[in-house]
Amino acid sequence: MVMNSYSFLVGPLVAFGALVVLILICRWVFSTKTRDERTAGRLATLSAPRGDDYGLLVPIATVRTRADAEMLRAVLREGGIRCTVSADDEGADVLVFRADALRARDLVSN
Repeated sequence: MVMNSYSFLVGPLVAFGALVVLILICRWVFSTKTRDERTAGRLATLSAPRGDDYGLLVPIATVRTRADAEMLRAVLREGGIRCTVSADDEGADVLVFRADALRARDLVSN
């Protein structure tokens, strides 16, 4: 093997170059800015907007307080209808499955 005067520098330079590449990859993968943007995007898709978008459930009544919604829920449960309450600062919605909506509206209106 022929050795020249700079052969002792090749090994450390290759190791240093590989280390720099690894550091740059780690900075890109573990950057907080990218992670925060991805998290914000996921949260935006998870939060359901206020309104009629409750998936399989439909609102049959909107009341001002959660206590009123719980009273309606008790009436519906006594009638054999599965229901739930979605409440926030603006009011509370009583939700039932679409198939039970007509029967639930009849019970609530009486």
